[in-house]
Amino acid sequence: MFLLSKLTLQTPVNQLNIRDIKPPFDTPSNFFSVIILGVVIVVGLIFGLYYLRKRRQKKPTIPIVEVESRPAHEIALDQLQALEKDTNDMEEYHTQISYVIREYITARFRIPALELTTAGLLHELIRNQVDKTCIDRLQYFLTNCDRVKFASYLPNTSEAAERMTDARWIIDTTMM
Repeated sequence: MFLLSKLTLQTPVNQLNIRDIKPPFDTPSNFFSVIILGVVIVVGLIFGLYYLRKRRQKKPTIPIVEVESRPAHEIALDQLQALEKDTNDMEEYHTQISYVIREYITARFRIPALELTTAGLLHELIRNQVDKTCIDRLQYFLTNCDRVKFASYLPNTSEAAERMTDARWIIDTTMM
C-alpha cells in the first residue's frame, strides 16, 4: 500500500485518451492473383515431376574403354619379355612374374586368379579340368614365387631364369 500512495501520474486519470481497438483489415475480394499463383505452382510441380521422371529414366552413360583385342597369351608373353630384362630386385621380380601368370589365368580360364590363394587357384583349375602336368608345374611355380614373396627366400639368378622358363611353359601349354 505504501507504494501506491507514492505513485504519481503525470496526467490525471479522467483526462487520458484511450483509443478503441482497430477493426480487422479488409482485403479486396479480387481472387485473380490467387488463381494465377495457384496455376504457377501447379505448372511448376508438373515440370518438376516431368524433369525428375526423365532424369530417372535416363541411363548413365558408360565410358567406352578400349580393351586390347589381342589373345591373352600374347599379352602375357609380351609382359614376360619386358620383365625378363629387370632381375635386380628378386622379390619384385617374382611378385611381377606371378602377377603376370595369374592375370593370364584370369583371362584364359575366367577364374579370378588374382583374388585367390595358390591352393584356391589350383582347386579351381582342377574343377576346370586343366591338364594334371600343367597344374603340377603351376603349383611348383607359384609355390616358389610365394616363397620369395612371403618367406624372404632370396633365390639366385639361375632360379629366376627357371621361373621365367616355367612361366613361358605354362602359357605355351595352356594357350588355345
